[in-house]
Amino acid sequence: MKNLMFKMSMLLTTGDNAAQAGKDALEGAYKVFYQAMMYILPFVLAVILLLGIFFGIKLGIAFARADDADAREKAKGQLINMLIGVGVAAVIVAVCIILVNSGVFRNLFPTV
Repeated sequence: MKNLMFKMSMLLTTGDNAAQAGKDALEGAYKVFYQAMMYILPFVLAVILLLGIFFGIKLGIAFARADDADAREKAKGQLINMLIGVGVAAVIVAVCIILVNSGVFRNLFPTV
């Protein structure tokens, strides 16, 4: 505990060098975050849409092959739920892409 207090006091008393080092670290972290989001989010959106297409075809075939009205209603409900889920997931990823590109996260880190 004593060593921790000493290190914290040293950080507070080092002046401009520590502040500049903190700004540099924050800027580096922001750049890594931004680049990671720009690479990852489009792939996530593509995977969500591809899985949606795959399950849409699978559930559509199940709906077409349903023999009785009860099985058809069950397949119809599953198809509707899949469409809602894929739509919500795609909208969430698209909003994340828009937020990252708009600079909202830059406003969270004003020193960057």
